[in-house]
Amino acid sequence: MRTVARSSGLLLGAILLAGCTATAPSKVRVDMAENGLPNCQSFQWLPTPQQPASLTEQRLKNQIMAKLEEKGYAQAEKGDCRVTYVLDMRERPVRKPGVGVGVGGGSGGMGGGIGVSLPIGKRNEQAGTFTVDIVDAAKNAQVWSGSLDATFLKAEPNEDETREIVAKVLEKYPDRAPK
Repeated sequence: MRTVARSSGLLLGAILLAGCTATAPSKVRVDMAENGLPNCQSFQWLPTPQQPASLTEQRLKNQIMAKLEEKGYAQAEKGDCRVTYVLDMRERPVRKPGVGVGVGGGSGGMGGGIGVSLPIGKRNEQAGTFTVDIVDAAKNAQVWSGSLDATFLKAEPNEDETREIVAKVLEKYPDRAPK
């Protein structure tokens, strides 16, 4: 009987620990054309049509182009490939209070419990999916896409957040082979 109680206690402990583990940070998802990447040596920015450049767009453009230059690519007015991005933002709601009730028994005894969770000091987070798209200029076809789910302090990512998400996504884009 003791081994059953001990096993039950260990199992309950393992379940509680598994429920408390943090989720892993979001990973970069990459999708590439079946025939591979074109021989891009230079990039040009593919602007958003008929919209003034927002502060976010300016930050992202500067970071993306700087990161591509670090990887050995050049900027050109008529580049081999074009680059653009999509930033889909949404507000993540505040957690609501919760109540839990449990009943259990073992070793001839019976017990129960009630738990209450109150989200104190929590505010809404801004969540978003950031995607960088690479388009082969000659074929006018998308050839690479990298995306990342991220959370932000405000509705518009700041300079540090912008630098971080661009670096993570473009880390997966290949460096240009020296010629």
